[in-house]
Amino acid sequence: MKMLVLDDDGNVVNLLTRMCEREGHDVRGFTSPDRALKSLSDEAYDLLITDLAMPDVDGIAVTRRAQKLQKALFTLIITGHAGSFPLEEVLGDGTVDVMFKPFHLTELRARIALAERRRAMIGRLQAQRFEIQSASAEMIQGLESELVELRTGKPAR
Repeated sequence: MKMLVLDDDGNVVNLLTRMCEREGHDVRGFTSPDRALKSLSDEAYDLLITDLAMPDVDGIAVTRRAQKLQKALFTLIITGHAGSFPLEEVLGDGTVDVMFKPFHLTELRARIALAERRRAMIGRLQAQRFEIQSASAEMIQGLESELVELRTGKPAR
């Protein structure tokens, strides 16, 4: 999975980036929201992992901008501010998950795996939707041909 990690603490970015890379993910890490958003506008990502509280812009604002850039992007917000966290607001913006600090890396791995499963499920649903739309179009075309035959008494082309 291709991921973008954003946190104003470079040590956190390095830790999360290294851990995710060891798990086989393609990861880019940033401490600057502007640079992270620029990367999101230039490259497709599967998962954004972002801190909530950052000096320049918060993780909610980053999530909203990121969702505008990439509609299929999943987001995991990490925060140490559990008491003042607007959970309903963030989850309504397409965020996959919220994780509260301090956390164990095994919890992060589990949340990433959950995001991967959700992406796979959405991919399968989109493929099924395409198949259904194609089958429906063929059926409509066949029905239209039959209707022409019934009206004219001549085979439709």
